[in-house]
Amino acid sequence: MSYAPQKRHSNRAKRWIITIGVFIVVQIIFIAIDGTFLEPSINDSDNVLAKTVRGVLESKLLTERIAPYSFPFFNLFLIVHVVAILIQALGDSISAIFAKR
Repeated sequence: MSYAPQKRHSNRAKRWIITIGVFIVVQIIFIAIDGTFLEPSINDSDNVLAKTVRGVLESKLLTERIAPYSFPFFNLFLIVHVVAILIQALGDSISAIFAKR
């Protein structure tokens, strides 16, 4: 008898529960903060990195197309988080397909 597949399955399920839990908690925090005085302020200095980030945050993608929040940083964070979850899902799918049986 081998217990490795069950342990592997258990770890994967635990990792997914944590990932989805963190995603939901972050979204609840964003919903609570969005449109209030608690929104963080972004530095508008003459720094090249700050200008680049400001350009990304003011892009049409984050202000019009994917805009569940009024604060663009939350929209950017949502996109990054969803992409990370999709990459993890793809990796888990590939490892499940090619795992030794």
